[in-house]
Amino acid sequence: MLKLLGAPAWQADAAELPLPTTLPACLLIHLACLGRWVERGQLAALYWPDADREQARHQLRVNLHRLRQLLDGLGHGEALLAERQRVRLQLPHDLNLLETACAEADGAALLARPAANWLQGFRFAGFDEFWRWADDYGALLQRRWDEAARRALQRGGNAPWQAPLRALLDPDTSPSTDADDTLCGRTEWLGQIRRETAPALVLLGEAGVGKTSLLKAAFPGAPVLQGREGLAQMPYRPVVELLLPRLDTLRALLRQPERGLAAYRLDLARLLPELAVDEALPPLDALSARARLLEGLARVLEALGPLLLVDDLQWVDLPSLELLALLSHRGRLRWRGAARGEELPPEHRQWLAGQQDGQRLRSLALPGLALAAVQQLLGRAGQDTADAPALLAASHGNAFVLGELLRARADGVAVSPRVRELLLRRWQALTPEARGLIGAAAVLARPLPLAVLGHVAAVPDAELLPAARQALEAALLREEPDGTLQCRHDLVREAVLSLLPAFEAQSLRQRAALALGARAEGAAEPLAVAALWEAAGEAQIALAWLHRGAAQQKLRGRYDEAQALWQRIATESREPALALQARLSLAECALLHDLPTGRQALQQVLELAGAVADPAQREQIEGQALAGLVDNAVFSGDLAAAAALAARLRPLLPRLALAERCNACEVLIELAMREPDIPAAWALLGQLRQLAPARPSLLSYEGQIHWFGGQVRAARDAFELLLERHPDYCRGLTIESDLGVMLQALGELERAEAMARRSLVSWAGVAHTETLSLLMLGLTLTSAGRYGEARGALDRALTLGREQGSALFEAEALVRRARLYWQSGRIDLAEADLDAAEPLLAGSRDPLRVSHLAWLRGLLREARRLPADPALTARVREMAQRSQHPLLRIRLARLELLTGDAAAAARQVAIAREAGLLEPLAEGLLLQARGLPVDEARPLLLEAVELAQRQGFAELLGQADRALSAAASATAPVRPR
Repeated sequence: MLKLLGAPAWQADAAELPLPTTLPACLLIHLACLGRWVERGQLAALYWPDADREQARHQLRVNLHRLRQLLDGLGHGEALLAERQRVRLQLPHDLNLLETACAEADGAALLARPAANWLQGFRFAGFDEFWRWADDYGALLQRRWDEAARRALQRGGNAPWQAPLRALLDPDTSPSTDADDTLCGRTEWLGQIRRETAPALVLLGEAGVGKTSLLKAAFPGAPVLQGREGLAQMPYRPVVELLLPRLDTLRALLRQPERGLAAYRLDLARLLPELAVDEALPPLDALSARARLLEGLARVLEALGPLLLVDDLQWVDLPSLELLALLSHRGRLRWRGAARGEELPPEHRQWLAGQQDGQRLRSLALPGLALAAVQQLLGRAGQDTADAPALLAASHGNAFVLGELLRARADGVAVSPRVRELLLRRWQALTPEARGLIGAAAVLARPLPLAVLGHVAAVPDAELLPAARQALEAALLREEPDGTLQCRHDLVREAVLSLLPAFEAQSLRQRAALALGARAEGAAEPLAVAALWEAAGEAQIALAWLHRGAAQQKLRGRYDEAQALWQRIATESREPALALQARLSLAECALLHDLPTGRQALQQVLELAGAVADPAQREQIEGQALAGLVDNAVFSGDLAAAAALAARLRPLLPRLALAERCNACEVLIELAMREPDIPAAWALLGQLRQLAPARPSLLSYEGQIHWFGGQVRAARDAFELLLERHPDYCRGLTIESDLGVMLQALGELERAEAMARRSLVSWAGVAHTETLSLLMLGLTLTSAGRYGEARGALDRALTLGREQGSALFEAEALVRRARLYWQSGRIDLAEADLDAAEPLLAGSRDPLRVSHLAWLRGLLREARRLPADPALTARVREMAQRSQHPLLRIRLARLELLTGDAAAAARQVAIAREAGLLEPLAEGLLLQARGLPVDEARPLLLEAVELAQRQGFAELLGQADRALSAAASATAPVRPR
């Protein structure tokens, strides 16, 4: 059955599958409600009123196809009937039941299906006409429901459904509902919270005042994101606790293509390893990983339902706050939170203020209970209401403290205003084993199995169950649905911690840290372990766990927090190896945005590695530092320095740990490709395959080696395959940018531009990869004759290259911009850029980059009508002995043509045709046609025109058209005068 009263969903037996907030789902709702034939033109006009008729009908066809796929997933694809001019959808839905209830004025049925819940939480931007129809339809349902409800109430009697039905008709004046009665005195607050329309709402108040109970009563069954004291440094811990029990639901959502969640599976697996068991995760960049993980989590939470509760916001970590801000901004899910206002950290206060300024969040201060509520509570408990003023004064209206006072009275304990004293009495009444379990739960501050708590508290196995039963009966522990245990309330936890003697608390923390640290790799939270060691007074042990936690934060996209932790470790650690590892991690972070700073930091670490006493640790640090320096030198353009450092790195390879050895092999491949030593690059890739056959970068390096070896088509095929198999890796590997290079070389300009722009989005904020993508985009736009856009991209690449301190990037940007200037006829500017690039490439041994500069030098001399420079030809010919790359051989042929070799143009055509390089092929055809008789030149010119027109080579197309016109004029008959 289709459920439209509440969050839209499809219900089959006991299972319920939420509908995606997509346009096909809108079509499903609309057609199901109508239940009759609808003209296609009418449907198209509703959703695309501003589009022309054919475009609107095309959009309708596409989305009807997606609707059928959605229905197939629900097992009802046959319910959609489509003819040439009209469509129809017939599905059972709960509106039919509502109609029956309205017709019969059945109060109980009306209460079960209030029309006010029509499409609850289902809304997204755009398609205003549809939402207008939905609002009108919902208003119509509400009017029918109101009329039927009033008819039902007029029948009289004392049916149990009458009071809640009257409350729904008039929530401000009606008697309290069951939830209102349970909470005592919160009727107005319940109504206010339910009516609030802001994307986010936060209730502020002291601990125990009733914020959480109020929210759960207002929105029963809504999922809860639970903040926990002491765990605010653990990114997304509340989100993980929320999603872990819902893994089966999450897996089902990931299998629904219309939700678009499958693309985020590997990102989510960094928080929930169970989603990708035994799968290698892509090496995501920290900056793009954070944004991608936030997007994936937001989509998951939105798919779970229209509303989310957040408890103890003051202990929610900052990354989870970012997620909540994103949810408010997207507006597809409302969240309602509770926070202890007096305990909000400064950064949380600043975050709340920022959200309120943007009008995405509203905060309300929840006061304590009034005297009437205390009297009502006493009356229910069968106690004298005359004591209400005293209890109110003792509890200050705090619901939790009031409950503790009443519990103490029921147990025969004298009334006391201090909850701590009450807890102390209950605590002392327990066995040592039960007290130990509660103390362990207070120290760990998270739900854990009884066996773990027993191990930390050193409770014998035979005493575990009786001790746990005692603690539960005393209401000091509570059991979660999954069977784990934790303190009943944070006030209990705080009181217990204050009761524990210092030596006992320290011992518990030490055992807790050992227990958590010994858990499986995916289950252990390094930052939680570090916090326990630090609280136990073992600061140096804590730093070792902080190092692991920093690496985990970087992997999850918390780049700044990871750097801050490593900075602290480097400053405070008295262990030389750990301090150097932290400094090494900081230096590696700088490689993506500041090469000189990163190089200096790596060199300092390498010099200090001798201070590490353990030879194995010393070699690991040296190997990691040398690999970083080789990588730095390669992308700085200093291949000679890279080769010298690589010679020091290679002997260490067999003794490095697996991760460091794989990284070192990749760095050495980068160097070998550029030297170029292609056989060495293939040999290193073979080693890498043996070490880590599932490593996602293997196919990427295969494509790069093909490229540097001159097999351009094979390189393209490798990257196409990588993109097809692993689209999620685009944030960790430069797939899009590298594929764009191959496509540009092969003349596929439109796809090359698309890949460049995709890469810029994927790697936004990462200067290194942004520069590579901008360089490729600038060259592609130059070939397309879009000189203004190309200039903008290359100017930005030049700026980024200089900011990173990379001579390689700076020189490449200058040479490519010089090509743009030459192609657009601005010879002076082209010569100035080449003059600036020349010293940057003076010591370079990279054949492709140096030959590019020499080739352009020759073309500029030709443009100046200067004689050819044989030294340029000799320079490129010498490089051709080390590399057979077709681009280099084409450039050599062009320079040889300038020196008078008449056959060089034909060689350029042959090389370009064999390699599939269409732009130099078209250029070679034009060059070959020069000086030939018209009859021989014409086929070459026609092929050049066809190539340039088909591929979009704007400048070459102009040259070919002019040459063809000149040939036509030369053969035109002369008219007699």
